[in-house]
Amino acid sequence: MSHVIIGTAGHVDHGKSSLIVALTERDPDRLSEEKERGITIELGFTWLDLPDGTRTGIIDVPGHERFVSNMLAGAGGIDLALLVVAADEGVMPQTREHLGILSLLGIPRGVIAITKCDLADEDFIELVEEDVRDHVKNTFLENAPIIRTSSATGEGIRHLKDVLFSEIARVDSNKNHLPFRLPVDRVFSMGGFGTVVTGTLIEGTVRTGEQVEVYPGQKKARVRGIQVHETAVDVASHGQRVALNLAGLHKDDLDRGDTLAPEGSLLGTNLLDVSVSALPDTRFSISHNMRVHLFHGAREVLARVVLLDKDILEAGDTAFAQLRTEEEVFTKYGDRFVIRFYSPLETIGGGIIVDPLPSKRKRFRDTNAEDFTRMGGDDLSLRLALAIEHGSEKLDPLTVAYYRAGIQREQSKALLDELVSRGLVIVLNERVAIGTKELASLSAKAVAVLERFHEAEPLEQGMRREELRTRLLPRANLQLSDLVIDRLKERQVIDVHEGLVARHGFSVTLTDGQEDTLKALEQAFIKAGYLPPTPEEIRLETGGKINSDQYLSLLINRGVLIRLTPQILMHRDHVDEAWRIVREAIDTNGSITLAEFRDHLDASRKFAIAILEYFDKLKRTRLVDDARQFYPQKEG
Repeated sequence: MSHVIIGTAGHVDHGKSSLIVALTERDPDRLSEEKERGITIELGFTWLDLPDGTRTGIIDVPGHERFVSNMLAGAGGIDLALLVVAADEGVMPQTREHLGILSLLGIPRGVIAITKCDLADEDFIELVEEDVRDHVKNTFLENAPIIRTSSATGEGIRHLKDVLFSEIARVDSNKNHLPFRLPVDRVFSMGGFGTVVTGTLIEGTVRTGEQVEVYPGQKKARVRGIQVHETAVDVASHGQRVALNLAGLHKDDLDRGDTLAPEGSLLGTNLLDVSVSALPDTRFSISHNMRVHLFHGAREVLARVVLLDKDILEAGDTAFAQLRTEEEVFTKYGDRFVIRFYSPLETIGGGIIVDPLPSKRKRFRDTNAEDFTRMGGDDLSLRLALAIEHGSEKLDPLTVAYYRAGIQREQSKALLDELVSRGLVIVLNERVAIGTKELASLSAKAVAVLERFHEAEPLEQGMRREELRTRLLPRANLQLSDLVIDRLKERQVIDVHEGLVARHGFSVTLTDGQEDTLKALEQAFIKAGYLPPTPEEIRLETGGKINSDQYLSLLINRGVLIRLTPQILMHRDHVDEAWRIVREAIDTNGSITLAEFRDHLDASRKFAIAILEYFDKLKRTRLVDDARQFYPQKEG
């Protein structure tokens, strides 16, 4: 079932609250100060009974310019606007500002009520109606019905109800398939119940007993109870005004502007890619790097507007921009927002979020316009491809790409499969994919890095895998970047051998003199037997005339030398002979001790231990008590 929220809008003292009382017989104003002063200060809530016995929620917003921030806290959940204009005054400043806010928030439909018709004559009311029509031209209310009413005499109230019933039936805004999201517009504590929050359920369904998370802060709570229109229920759905009794949180743990949602369902950022529009009648242009008040859901934060392709956004214009917020915000693709001038507080514009988790953008970059066009378009596959491409540098999980592109879980597999079949995306594992363009770029980068390495280190078979991984993807998870290295190997961009990475097809080519040096080093290790020199001793012996480390590395890569420990190298013939001794001893006696092995080799204890521990590492042997035995082989 689709539920609808009606929200009032209009200038102060134009009779919004009185009209709600006439429609519902309930006063939305709850504060004594509101009743004494006769103006709405905080958001008011009530409901309208529909002909089928169901109820639709009503949010009554304050009309005074000082309380527009309060109005914005409730406006984000409105599905149907009720714009109120007094017959004895006509369109006023907050009429225009509220109309602009409703337009920026993408409210789809609305009704216009001319109130206080008992206080104006026919001619003046006709002038007011004409003025209203002029002001709503080219807005979502351009063709909205206008109903003359009087809360004092009851004029038009029945007709207004019928029109509202008709408009409610035409609103199509069912979002129950999404994870629930509740921007909190009120927090209080009730004796015997504890912490209670209220808000409009803008997405999904929430149930009693459900675990919820509070954003920001990521505090956890459990829904102890739910009320909808002062009636206890077990389930509340999108489009309903709800009160949630939360277990596990104190009243001071929450604030207006927080959002409740399932654990892990919202992701935070200080950057938002947006399409921003300046109101047609704003007094202030939106300039690059302007500090503004950003309103999203029921929350207000400070932010700067980074205009990406111009320096000034004039009234009525739209541009691509990045909002850089001073606090972490939790938004979703397609969310609407409003911005107000820093001081004086006045609504100047707003728009729609086209990427809720972007990277920092450079101004006047050639790709900005194309990126925003793709991310702001209706082609889900193109949006997903771009989100994956932009997340490739960090190898972001696919869940992040789906979140950025506004892709629902039930759509994700088919869209990903389509991108793979079109050659736009390469899946690294079940959780991560990379853009084909990005992989090609990494391939070129890897070749360039390795070319420079081979030129600088001609005797080295390759660069350490860890170093190449860090050079290519410094911001990525190590395990995931290893998958990229594997892909480059599969595509024959690189060769990988024993932890070293080389350009595909590379092999060390030595001059005759270098070959002679290599053979001399090998002979030194053959003659040393089981008392081999250390790398440091080799360096000292050569006196720095050659890069002995490179020659030793080459002998290791060729399998001539075996690295037993970081500081002990031994010729493979001696290691093979040592293994023959160990194997024959265990075959004959069932085991061999360190002392026995050392006597066989006529070597020092240090080198004998290094050889035996090397065999242990290869799982040829294992230490049992004080002797080595064969490592047990798995059956079958």
